[in-house]
Amino acid sequence: MPAFKILDPGAAEPVGHTCIPCHMIFDVKMDFTCKTQLVAGGHVTDPPSSITYASVVSCNSVRLAFLVASYIVQPIYERRQ
Repeated sequence: MPAFKILDPGAAEPVGHTCIPCHMIFDVKMDFTCKTQLVAGGHVTDPPSSITYASVVSCNSVRLAFLVASYIVQPIYERRQ
């Protein structure tokens, strides 16, 4: 069974599905590594009934946390997705 079912142009979405726009973002980092992300336009779908909140920290908050961690000799771990 394939992971995706490619619909013909102009075909209607299956019942219970919503068509959302997607696009690719390509980026080259300062060390010349490449990064690619597939971004889906989730703003066109209805939000789920559960709480969905993702906070964003400022750069200064991260620097302050690193400063405090280094002051109390706390190891800092990195997690990449």
